[in-house]
Amino acid sequence: MASSSSAVTPPWKYDAFLSFRGADVRHNFLRHLYDALDQNEIETFIDYKLGAGEEISRILLEKIEQSNVSIVIFSKNYADSPWCLEELEKILECRQTLQQIVIPVFYHVDPTHVRELSNSYGNALAEHQRKISSDKVDNWKRVLIEIANLKGWHFNDTKTKRLLI
Repeated sequence: MASSSSAVTPPWKYDAFLSFRGADVRHNFLRHLYDALDQNEIETFIDYKLGAGEEISRILLEKIEQSNVSIVIFSKNYADSPWCLEELEKILECRQTLQQIVIPVFYHVDPTHVRELSNSYGNALAEHQRKISSDKVDNWKRVLIEIANLKGWHFNDTKTKRLLI
């Protein structure tokens, strides 16, 4: 008898995908987070696993799709990067279509600054508005707010963390 379950299970290649602004976190917080995940046998994609010469943008979007969880590390300069915002769009799409779990981490940034698009986030989006279409920037704003309103973690410094509800 054929199975009655016809739901398609996404083929997760990675347990987690890390989205981050390298200049803010690559050599400190990110290293500790990645090592902790690795020590717990959580298969995590991080951009240094890309091969030389690979088309980074296309490959990264595929890696997001292949991950069960996306961990978004919001830092002071995250929104400065159009690429980080493009990743965030893809992460939200995967949350909506593949039921991907998304965990925001606020690292040395006040969660309300992301949710309200103020301070460095407001400044970055205003700068993007001068260079990129209004529709694109409006979508980035919507995505930032939606992801920032999910339950996640807030790190004020390396010793303090707080679960946000």
